[in-house]
Amino acid sequence: MRAYALVRSRKRRTLCLQISPSGALRVLVPAATRQADVEAFLKAKTPWIERTLKRLGEAPRPDPFADGLTLRHLDEPIVLRLQYRAGPPSVRRDDGMLRVAATDEEAARAAVELWYREAARHHALARIIYFAPLVGRTPKQIRIGGQKTRWGSCSARGTISLNWRLMLVPAALFDYVIAHELCHLIAPHHKPSFWRELARVMPDYEARRLTLRDLGASLSL
Repeated sequence: MRAYALVRSRKRRTLCLQISPSGALRVLVPAATRQADVEAFLKAKTPWIERTLKRLGEAPRPDPFADGLTLRHLDEPIVLRLQYRAGPPSVRRDDGMLRVAATDEEAARAAVELWYREAARHHALARIIYFAPLVGRTPKQIRIGGQKTRWGSCSARGTISLNWRLMLVPAALFDYVIAHELCHLIAPHHKPSFWRELARVMPDYEARRLTLRDLGASLSL
C-alpha cells in the first residue's frame, strides 16, 4: 500500500482522502477511527487514487519535504521536524530544529516560507545597517519576496527587493546581495563604474557572486 500521512481530528465526522500536487497522500479521519477502518477506506479508494496519480503524472517517490530534512539557516544547518495535526500551523526554532505543525504539506510549506520571510527581513535590516554607511546610501524601502529568477533587485525609487531564499545560503552570500543592491543606489546599471563601487565595498565580491550563481540552479524548498 502506498505510504500516507494520517491526520486525526476530534472535530471531523467523516473520512477524507487528499492527494497533493506532488503525489503525497493524506487521510483525514475522526479521532476515534480504528486503523482497520482506515485501511478498508484506502482499499475502497484505490481506483480513485490510481486515476488521480495518473492524471497528475506523478510516479510514487519519496517526498523531499519530510520530517528529518536538513535545511539551512544562513551558516547553520537546521533539521525539519514535521508534524501533521489539526489546528493552526506553527513554526518554532529549537536547538537546531525547526519544529513545524500543520494540517498538511501545503500548509506546512506555507508556514515554513512565512517563517523564513520574517527571518530574512530581520537579517536584511541588520546587514543594511552595517553596509549602508560603507556604500553611502540607504534604501527607502525593503521588500522580501519569492522571486523565481532573482536573488535581489533595486528599483529606480530606491526600493530593494530580496529573495527570502537567501536565508538558505551562507551569510557571506546574503551580504553580497545586500552590498550589490545598495551599490545600485549609486550606479543603477552593471557598467564598470558599478563593479568598481562594489569592489570598494566588498573586494572579494567576484568569488561570492560566482558561488551564489552556482547555488541558484539547485536551490529550492
